[in-house]
Amino acid sequence: MFNKIKLLLPLLPRLGFANVANVAGYRLALASGLIKKVMPEGQGYCDPLFHGSSHLVKELSCPVSESGVVDLAEDQLKGNILYFSDQKHNVGSPPEWFLNPVNQKRYPDADLHWSRLSDFSDEVGDIKIIWEASRFDWALVFARAYRVTGAERYLSALNKWAGDWTDKNPLNRGPNWKCGQEAAIRMLQALLAAFLLNQHKLPASGLIRFVFEHCSRIAPTVRYAVAQDNNHGVSEAAGLFVGGAWLEMVSSDPHVLRKAGHWVRKGRILLEDRVNRLIEKDGSFSQYSVNYHRLALDMLSMVEFWRREIDQPSFSVDFYGKAGAATNWLFQMTESLSGDAPNLGANDGARLFVLTDTPYRDYRPSVQLASALFSDCRAYGAGVWDDCLGWLGLDDVEETKNTFNRSHVFADGGYAKLTTPDSRTWGIVRFPRFRFRPSHADCLHFDFWYKGENILRDGGTFSYNTDPEWLDYFSGTRSHNTIQFDDRNQMPRVGRFLFGAWSKGIFDNEVVQEDGLLFWSASCQDFCGCRHKRTIKVKNNVWQIIDEIDGFENNAVLRWRLKPGEWSLNWQKCCGNVVDISVKSSVPITRCELVNDWESRYYMKMTELPVLEVSIGTKPATLITEINIKF
Repeated sequence: MFNKIKLLLPLLPRLGFANVANVAGYRLALASGLIKKVMPEGQGYCDPLFHGSSHLVKELSCPVSESGVVDLAEDQLKGNILYFSDQKHNVGSPPEWFLNPVNQKRYPDADLHWSRLSDFSDEVGDIKIIWEASRFDWALVFARAYRVTGAERYLSALNKWAGDWTDKNPLNRGPNWKCGQEAAIRMLQALLAAFLLNQHKLPASGLIRFVFEHCSRIAPTVRYAVAQDNNHGVSEAAGLFVGGAWLEMVSSDPHVLRKAGHWVRKGRILLEDRVNRLIEKDGSFSQYSVNYHRLALDMLSMVEFWRREIDQPSFSVDFYGKAGAATNWLFQMTESLSGDAPNLGANDGARLFVLTDTPYRDYRPSVQLASALFSDCRAYGAGVWDDCLGWLGLDDVEETKNTFNRSHVFADGGYAKLTTPDSRTWGIVRFPRFRFRPSHADCLHFDFWYKGENILRDGGTFSYNTDPEWLDYFSGTRSHNTIQFDDRNQMPRVGRFLFGAWSKGIFDNEVVQEDGLLFWSASCQDFCGCRHKRTIKVKNNVWQIIDEIDGFENNAVLRWRLKPGEWSLNWQKCCGNVVDISVKSSVPITRCELVNDWESRYYMKMTELPVLEVSIGTKPATLITEINIKF
């Protein structure tokens, strides 16, 4: 305990004293029962959130050509829901809102005020599994399927499920009200479903109550969300702004309008503040995570879409500048051939506002939508990722010529991208540049891509509520393509979501490009004094990663986490189907072998992958890894 306090104290200024005070105040309000008094429980209701087909404002047609959503809707009618966009579970129709379908356990005390419920339950497991069905992803599936087919059963199921949710989840009661961000997500998904059904301007009374209650849940604790300096503050500010502005448009109740006006103003102020603070000038987001970057960008896209739809005043010039930079950041991280992106940082399986028949790991729809809204252009040519523009009435935006094959250093966020001129190969190095708390010990991790395939890859996250050894494995140094010193993490763990003694480093501000050579380097020193300098050299599609290391006591291990497939090892040369990887060292290599380890490309799911591990003893060394493309 003393060591943790010793590590935590230097972090307080970096976390922000105001943030720490807000978190402490929130915890005190929870413990004292103040939150329960300020946020009383409501009553369940079954009023329809959506009109039946006979009450639609006008006859609807489908603005896109799609069929995959119909299969999803038919599956949902049978009670099958996709969890984290990858795992299908049968939870009933309507779903059992408090069931963990993985272990078939029901969340205990689901009728208590949310403030009395624990953040983590060893019995039920990860609370995100409980929240998943209540994110209303299914609402967009039913709404889109209705637009595609005109079949009444989808609209009927939409109202049945939504009505069952509002009946079984009274305001502020149960785990589905515990998180303000979850409330914001659920509300925005329901509003988007109403837009798809052309009911957002003349809504059912049940939807007005639904939005009002959700804004009422978000507002009192939004400062706690802001104190996290992450996606929570962005999402909850978005919920207040959009929900409040929408209520002002559709309600005539003086009490509702008074509250709504306050929420709009508060949401706007917080959105400007969060975008200004959390998005760097180079577009990097505070969470150092590709998937959380997508979540934040999708939230900003929804905010801008609804701002235009409701005819609210524009945000500041700086807001749009940061949103545009964040769009470009994700564009540069997204492989245009496959839509996939590096699995960097925390990845909780979030994927919101899905309006396309694309898989979870395809980031192009988010980039395309944000490009249309913040740059008035399409990032990509025609494809299924365009459907989001069709559904939202943005399909008149023209394509522009964006350049993916651009080497660039994102100096504010800590990313260096090197791309060969033909774009066949590219790589990302994650270097320590921590203005905000890091969630993974991934300093100098290297991701390598060839023709749309992630050859050298990050381990992912798996789960936030799992056994300590798995939590430490996936967020620790061992699951990244870097050097691990003395069998420990690069930074000591202080808590479930917090590392201490944040690594510092120096780096080249630009990627050198001359005579067909790409060159870049960075170095860092960890809390025990171990030093690591990593240099990347690329010429003629041959990549060299040069690691200079010293300061360790017992051993150092270099890991290359390989794309699953056929790999063979001939002493220090690892041969695959498309690349060969060889490692040389200035000192004797004590161990070089292929081992089986784990990765998590989807939340709550882990799969095996081969890992090339190269160990040396106690002496300082230079290791040179060479990657040769076979064709």
